[in-house]
Amino acid sequence: MTTSLAARNAGRNGLMRVLGLIPARGGSKRLPGKNMRMFHGTPLIQKTIDEAKKSIFINSLYVSSDDPEILSFASQHCGVIKRPEKLATDDASMADVVTHAIGLHPRCDYVVVLQPTSPLRTVEDIHCGSDLGMSISVGPTGAPNGAVYVIQTAFWKFHRYFGGRVFYMPAERSIDINTLEDFQEAERLYK
Repeated sequence: MTTSLAARNAGRNGLMRVLGLIPARGGSKRLPGKNMRMFHGTPLIQKTIDEAKKSIFINSLYVSSDDPEILSFASQHCGVIKRPEKLATDDASMADVVTHAIGLHPRCDYVVVLQPTSPLRTVEDIHCGSDLGMSISVGPTGAPNGAVYVIQTAFWKFHRYFGGRVFYMPAERSIDINTLEDFQEAERLYK
Protein backbone atom coordinates (compact mmCIF):
# COMPACT_ATOMS: atom_id res chain seq x y z
CA MET A 1 0.00 0.00 0.00
CA THR A 2 1.38 3.41 -0.95
CA THR A 3 1.31 6.37 1.38
CA SER A 4 0.79 9.97 0.32
CA LEU A 5 3.80 12.22 -0.05
CA ALA A 6 2.22 14.57 2.48
CA ALA A 7 1.99 11.82 5.11
CA ARG A 8 5.47 10.52 4.35
CA ASN A 9 6.94 14.03 4.50
CA ALA A 10 5.22 14.67 7.82
CA GLY A 11 6.47 11.35 9.17
CA ARG A 12 10.04 11.98 8.08
CA ASN A 13 10.23 15.69 8.87
CA GLY A 14 9.91 16.67 5.24
CA LEU A 15 12.95 14.68 4.15
CA MET A 16 11.35 12.96 1.15
CA ARG A 17 13.25 13.76 -2.03
CA VAL A 18 10.76 14.44 -4.80
CA LEU A 19 12.02 15.15 -8.29
CA GLY A 20 9.76 17.09 -10.63
CA LEU A 21 10.48 15.98 -14.21
CA ILE A 22 9.24 17.81 -17.30
CA PRO A 23 10.02 15.76 -20.42
CA ALA A 24 10.23 18.12 -23.42
CA ARG A 25 11.59 16.53 -26.56
CA GLY A 26 12.48 18.89 -29.41
CA GLY A 27 10.99 16.86 -32.24
CA SER A 28 7.26 16.88 -32.92
CA LYS A 29 5.91 15.84 -36.26
CA ARG A 30 2.27 16.88 -35.85
CA LEU A 31 2.98 20.28 -34.24
CA PRO A 32 6.63 21.27 -34.78
CA GLY A 33 8.21 23.24 -31.94
CA LYS A 34 5.13 22.88 -29.74
CA ASN A 35 6.93 23.05 -26.39
CA MET A 36 8.33 26.50 -27.23
CA ARG A 37 5.25 27.74 -29.12
CA MET A 38 3.86 30.91 -27.57
CA PHE A 39 0.86 30.18 -25.37
CA HIS A 40 -0.84 33.29 -23.98
CA GLY A 41 2.38 35.27 -24.06
CA THR A 42 4.90 32.66 -22.85
CA PRO A 43 6.37 29.44 -24.27
CA LEU A 44 4.07 26.48 -23.65
CA ILE A 45 6.63 24.79 -21.38
CA GLN A 46 6.59 27.80 -19.04
CA LYS A 47 3.05 26.95 -17.90
CA THR A 48 4.22 23.59 -16.57
CA ILE A 49 7.35 25.05 -14.98
CA ASP A 50 5.26 27.70 -13.20
CA GLU A 51 2.73 25.22 -11.77
CA ALA A 52 5.46 22.77 -10.71
CA LYS A 53 7.30 25.52 -8.83
CA LYS A 54 4.16 26.18 -6.78
CA SER A 55 4.10 22.59 -5.50
CA ILE A 56 4.80 21.95 -1.83
CA PHE A 57 5.88 18.39 -2.68
CA ILE A 58 8.49 18.91 -5.39
CA ASN A 59 11.98 19.52 -3.96
CA SER A 60 13.85 19.86 -7.24
CA LEU A 61 12.60 20.53 -10.76
CA TYR A 62 14.26 19.49 -14.01
CA VAL A 63 13.42 19.70 -17.69
CA SER A 64 14.70 16.76 -19.74
CA SER A 65 15.30 17.61 -23.39
CA ASP A 66 17.51 17.05 -26.40
CA ASP A 67 16.68 20.48 -27.85
CA PRO A 68 19.20 23.32 -27.30
CA GLU A 69 16.49 26.01 -27.37
CA ILE A 70 14.39 24.22 -24.75
CA LEU A 71 17.43 23.52 -22.56
CA SER A 72 18.58 27.15 -22.77
CA PHE A 73 15.14 28.48 -21.88
CA ALA A 74 14.54 25.97 -19.08
CA SER A 75 17.97 26.60 -17.51
CA GLN A 76 16.77 30.11 -16.62
CA HIS A 77 13.93 28.65 -14.51
CA CYS A 78 15.01 25.23 -13.20
CA GLY A 79 17.54 22.45 -13.62
CA VAL A 80 18.05 20.74 -16.96
CA ILE A 81 18.90 17.23 -18.06
CA LYS A 82 20.47 16.92 -21.50
CA ARG A 83 18.79 13.90 -22.97
CA PRO A 84 20.90 11.53 -25.13
CA GLU A 85 19.89 11.33 -28.78
CA LYS A 86 18.68 7.75 -28.38
CA LEU A 87 16.07 9.04 -25.88
CA ALA A 88 14.83 11.73 -28.27
CA THR A 89 13.60 9.55 -31.12
CA ASP A 90 10.02 8.61 -31.98
CA ASP A 91 10.81 5.13 -30.64
CA ALA A 92 12.07 6.29 -27.25
CA SER A 93 9.57 5.70 -24.47
CA MET A 94 8.63 7.90 -21.52
CA ALA A 95 9.77 5.00 -19.33
CA ASP A 96 13.28 5.32 -20.80
CA VAL A 97 13.29 9.07 -20.11
CA VAL A 98 12.19 8.54 -16.49
CA THR A 99 14.81 5.81 -15.99
CA HIS A 100 17.51 8.14 -17.35
CA ALA A 101 16.46 10.92 -14.96
CA ILE A 102 16.40 8.56 -11.98
CA GLY A 103 19.87 7.34 -12.94
CA LEU A 104 21.11 10.93 -12.66
CA HIS A 105 19.22 11.49 -9.39
CA PRO A 106 19.44 8.09 -7.68
CA ARG A 107 18.62 9.43 -4.23
CA CYS A 108 15.16 10.72 -5.12
CA ASP A 109 12.27 8.87 -3.48
CA TYR A 110 9.58 9.94 -5.95
CA VAL A 111 9.41 11.40 -9.44
CA VAL A 112 6.47 13.58 -10.45
CA VAL A 113 6.30 13.59 -14.27
CA LEU A 114 4.56 16.62 -15.77
CA GLN A 115 4.25 16.72 -19.54
CA PRO A 116 4.42 20.27 -20.94
CA THR A 117 1.64 19.42 -23.38
CA SER A 118 -0.87 19.66 -20.48
CA PRO A 119 -0.78 23.43 -19.84
CA LEU A 120 -4.18 23.56 -18.13
CA ARG A 121 -3.06 21.28 -15.29
CA THR A 122 -2.96 23.19 -12.00
CA VAL A 123 -0.84 22.85 -8.88
CA GLU A 124 -3.97 21.43 -7.22
CA ASP A 125 -3.90 18.60 -9.77
CA ILE A 126 -0.24 17.98 -8.95
CA HIS A 127 -1.09 17.87 -5.25
CA CYS A 128 -4.04 15.56 -5.82
CA GLY A 129 -1.74 13.03 -7.47
CA SER A 130 1.00 13.54 -4.90
CA ASP A 131 -1.46 13.04 -2.02
CA LEU A 132 -2.23 9.59 -3.41
CA GLY A 133 1.39 8.44 -3.56
CA MET A 134 1.97 6.41 -6.74
CA SER A 135 -0.72 7.66 -9.11
CA ILE A 136 -1.72 8.65 -12.61
CA SER A 137 -4.10 11.35 -13.82
CA VAL A 138 -6.94 10.52 -16.18
CA GLY A 139 -9.59 12.52 -17.99
CA PRO A 140 -13.36 12.05 -17.61
CA THR A 141 -13.34 8.95 -19.86
CA GLY A 142 -10.78 7.23 -17.62
CA ALA A 143 -7.99 7.41 -20.22
CA PRO A 144 -4.60 8.72 -19.03
CA ASN A 145 -4.23 12.39 -19.97
CA GLY A 146 -0.47 12.76 -19.47
CA ALA A 147 -0.84 15.60 -16.97
CA VAL A 148 0.53 13.98 -13.78
CA TYR A 149 2.37 10.74 -13.07
CA VAL A 150 3.67 10.12 -9.56
CA ILE A 151 6.29 7.37 -9.43
CA GLN A 152 7.90 5.77 -6.40
CA THR A 153 11.48 5.18 -7.47
CA ALA A 154 12.03 2.06 -5.35
CA PHE A 155 9.08 0.44 -7.16
CA TRP A 156 10.13 1.82 -10.55
CA LYS A 157 13.60 0.31 -10.44
CA PHE A 158 12.08 -3.18 -10.47
CA HIS A 159 8.86 -2.70 -12.45
CA ARG A 160 9.14 0.40 -14.71
CA TYR A 161 5.38 0.80 -14.51
CA PHE A 162 3.18 3.91 -14.68
CA GLY A 163 0.28 3.19 -12.41
CA GLY A 164 -0.93 3.10 -8.87
CA ARG A 165 -4.02 5.00 -7.89
CA VAL A 166 -6.03 6.87 -10.49
CA PHE A 167 -7.38 10.37 -10.06
CA TYR A 168 -9.76 12.16 -12.37
CA MET A 169 -9.28 15.61 -13.84
CA PRO A 170 -12.12 17.55 -15.48
CA ALA A 171 -12.31 17.70 -19.26
CA GLU A 172 -11.42 21.39 -19.36
CA ARG A 173 -8.03 20.67 -17.73
CA SER A 174 -7.35 17.28 -19.34
CA ILE A 175 -6.35 18.46 -22.80
CA ASP A 176 -3.07 17.01 -24.10
CA ILE A 177 -1.63 19.04 -26.98
CA ASN A 178 -0.55 17.02 -30.00
CA THR A 179 -1.99 19.00 -32.90
CA LEU A 180 -2.66 22.62 -33.84
CA GLU A 181 -6.35 22.02 -33.10
CA ASP A 182 -5.45 20.82 -29.58
CA PHE A 183 -3.29 23.90 -29.08
CA GLN A 184 -6.06 26.24 -30.20
CA GLU A 185 -8.58 24.48 -27.92
CA ALA A 186 -6.20 24.80 -24.96
CA GLU A 187 -5.77 28.50 -25.69
CA ARG A 188 -9.54 28.89 -25.76
CA LEU A 189 -9.99 27.08 -22.43
CA TYR A 190 -7.10 28.81 -20.64
CA LYS A 191 -8.17 31.19 -17.89
